[in-house]
Amino acid sequence: MRIALLFRSYGPYHIARLQALRLCHPAVALEHSSNDPDYNWDAIEKKHEARVVSLSKGEGSSKSGAYFMANLADELVRFSADVIAIPGYSEPFALAALRVSHALGLRAVLMSDTHAGSVRGCFSREILKRQLLPLYQSALVAGSPHAEYLASLGFPEDKIETGFDVVDNRHFANAISSSANHASTRYDLPQSYFFCSARFIGKKNLLSLLEAFADYRREQGGDAWDLVLAGDGPLRDAITRRAAELCVASNVYLLGHNSYADLPGAYARAGAFVLPSIVDEWGLVVNEAMAAGLPVLVSKGAGCHRDLVENGVNGFVFDPMNVAELSRLMGVVATSAGRKEMGNASRRIIANWDLDRFATGLVAAAEIAKRSHSRKRFCIGSAVATALSLRV
Repeated sequence: MRIALLFRSYGPYHIARLQALRLCHPAVALEHSSNDPDYNWDAIEKKHEARVVSLSKGEGSSKSGAYFMANLADELVRFSADVIAIPGYSEPFALAALRVSHALGLRAVLMSDTHAGSVRGCFSREILKRQLLPLYQSALVAGSPHAEYLASLGFPEDKIETGFDVVDNRHFANAISSSANHASTRYDLPQSYFFCSARFIGKKNLLSLLEAFADYRREQGGDAWDLVLAGDGPLRDAITRRAAELCVASNVYLLGHNSYADLPGAYARAGAFVLPSIVDEWGLVVNEAMAAGLPVLVSKGAGCHRDLVENGVNGFVFDPMNVAELSRLMGVVATSAGRKEMGNASRRIIANWDLDRFATGLVAAAEIAKRSHSRKRFCIGSAVATALSLRV
């Protein structure tokens, strides 16, 4: 079976998944664009090595959508693809890819990490989704909440596999011993700290994390840990100002953007990881922290919390709007005599969510799609996909 794997733009996470897939099946790597506006990935050399094909040129021109669709069709025919895996159903390029797959008679696998907590609750959007979903023959979703959400929209449960959102666990686990000293020198990191890696945008809830951290320090006094934030974004100045207002500026370290190669070093010396997001489709940084052997404090807004966090075992789940709860849990983890056991539990749990899970899940979904005999045109869904894809 020959699988076409499409993403908006390939970064280190996508390349790692691609390589795992290629160990068991021929796969062609396709991307809508060579650049991702949301992530500053520097993966040009690795993309070349992985033979990633960029399909768009002249984005923003009136012919860019047609150019993408023509290139996609050419690559699918050249590769003799049996199945195409498409990321989501909301972006125009994904729906354009769905149109191309149907025109060529290819089966389509939906890859999705949407869950009930991450949707906007717009009734009209839910109706559109229900019309589009029959155009996919199977799905690979992130975890259990995502499977439940897709089933709630009428997608057959027996055609849903899990394991979409994984990372290369070894990249973050194997670097622990060798990166600890390097990380301390490179970043001038404190001795003991909570670590958070996130874009500095509103939904990541970093201002509330600062509030909780300030409360934690007031409660713990001189033995309190520091806070290290990796990432960047439009709220950087607001975060700096708020840390000063809370009188914790000297205890908050802003690392800025970190490359994929540098991240393991930042995890290496941390005492625990915190993800305070109001909403997150999954939260791959939790996978990274667990692979690095850290206890984790994860918001209920993160789609990964049900599958990855066992309360009191490898960390705790908290309400992102409850600053007092997060502050208390920071104190619990920082003073726990069982912190090492919690980190070991993180490694044990995340071992079930490695690259192999993505590869086996996608192959299973592709096999389900290939066995599908239904070739109905689903006129309404096709019309919706056509209309929405015109924005590509």
